[in-house]
Amino acid sequence: MKLYIGLAGPALLIFYLPLALIGLLVLASKVWRRKKRYWAIPLYLILAYLIPLGDVTWYSWKMNKACDQAGLHIYRTVVVDGFQGLYADMDTMKEHPYVFVEDKPFPGEKTINRFERKGDEIVVTKIPEPTAEWEIIRDRLDCYDKDLGVIVDGEVIRNRNTGEVIAKDRYFTARMGWIDNLIGSVIDNGAGGCYRRPKLITEFHRVLIPSGAKP
Repeated sequence: MKLYIGLAGPALLIFYLPLALIGLLVLASKVWRRKKRYWAIPLYLILAYLIPLGDVTWYSWKMNKACDQAGLHIYRTVVVDGFQGLYADMDTMKEHPYVFVEDKPFPGEKTINRFERKGDEIVVTKIPEPTAEWEIIRDRLDCYDKDLGVIVDGEVIRNRNTGEVIAKDRYFTARMGWIDNLIGSVIDNGAGGCYRRPKLITEFHRVLIPSGAKP
């Protein structure tokens, strides 16, 4: 089983492991001289592991179980003139034959950028409300899933009118053990995650098929 551990790994290897080994040698020598309490050695080994890595082991086990569910899941595809949301920009219009795309406004903005193909040109206009039927949005951003035991991030393609989801890209991050959390309160730190390719960022046009690509 893979252990999902961040900077706590080097810290335990450099500082904790030598101290734990010294403690084991001291305990073993005392047990050997007294010829009793042999159970203290396995108990010491169990505690020496569980104190720094008990929660990490549990979170890693949950992460390894959940990892099979990560990745892009496509339920069906549709042919569209355009969409709103993530990846709706000038580059998308240049790379894929959509008639239009509409972005998501930044907080505080009241208008939407609409990129529309008119002949050989791409024209940008401001509109008050989205017109696209389909949207690509972030879903469950940094949300802890109690059932899976992992932190879930994701993106979905859904119908703005009905809420139907036709594609979902899920990626998971493992919860951090207490030592990694302690380190993370001082410097940037993470325990790792589970990601799979292909991702929605490269495949959205295979789900929302541009109408200009129809045979």
